[in-house]
Amino acid sequence: MRISPGKVLVATADAMIEGIHFERKWFSWEHLGEKVLAVNLSDLAAMGDVKPLAALVTAAFPGDTAVHNVDKFYKGLKSCAQRWKTGLLGGDTVGSKKGWFVSVTVFGEARPQDLVKRQGAKPGDYLVATGPLGLAAAGLEVLQSGKAKQRWTRPLVESFSRPQPRFSDARFLGRRHLATSLMDNSDGLEASVKILTEASGTGAEIHLADLPIAAALSRWAKTRGRPAWDYALSGGEDYGLVFTVRPVHWEQVKRGLPGAVLVGRITSKKGCWVLSPRGRRALTGYGFAHFKKNS
Repeated sequence: MRISPGKVLVATADAMIEGIHFERKWFSWEHLGEKVLAVNLSDLAAMGDVKPLAALVTAAFPGDTAVHNVDKFYKGLKSCAQRWKTGLLGGDTVGSKKGWFVSVTVFGEARPQDLVKRQGAKPGDYLVATGPLGLAAAGLEVLQSGKAKQRWTRPLVESFSRPQPRFSDARFLGRRHLATSLMDNSDGLEASVKILTEASGTGAEIHLADLPIAAALSRWAKTRGRPAWDYALSGGEDYGLVFTVRPVHWEQVKRGLPGAVLVGRITSKKGCWVLSPRGRRALTGYGFAHFKKNS
């Protein structure tokens, strides 16, 4: 693997465990392979103008897994790799006593000046999101409830099952040096905003009325007796981008990224708040947590 002159290596790793991140019954084997690589590539896009280079994949399968299903899984991996021009360098395949485990490490390259880190947001910056908000979390509930065959739920299930890394959006922001901070929305909007503000030493306000709510999400939320904005705030695995931008650059961002939505602003006072017609409340969630803090 060669790095182009003047560029730096960007690397990230992520794991998916059956029963924690997915259930096999929710996916075709190929779609599972696609998602495993796509969510890792999203971490490269979350750093700006990064070109994906290659991936290493380590997978553990139960001994009773049929070989043709393993082949389909790797076919999905290969399909995603080809779509994003990413080489599969290899890795390891082993047996497990119970359940699937997949760990992926991806490599990319970038000009140092085109990378965007999580710290860098300044008071007064606009808070912006691209891509869907809350659809994947609703899609997970659809799968868990066994209602995935209803046609109107398809956008929700697709958002959860087949996420797409936002390389084009990230390239636009990184190459033009428009974003002051950036990450992907894998853990939910409220968690992303907290991470960005803590890294930057700032606070933030999220404007509830400005959150984009898809029709399918609104319909699903009603069936669950839950406000749609709750999915948009706390739902994870959307894999859009969350970033900050100086107000003077907002019109340029909007022209280049028509799907970008202004959802709040960065404040000098630390802490994250949600503003709605009913008033102001502090953000208390922090997305999905694998480990509980000791009480």
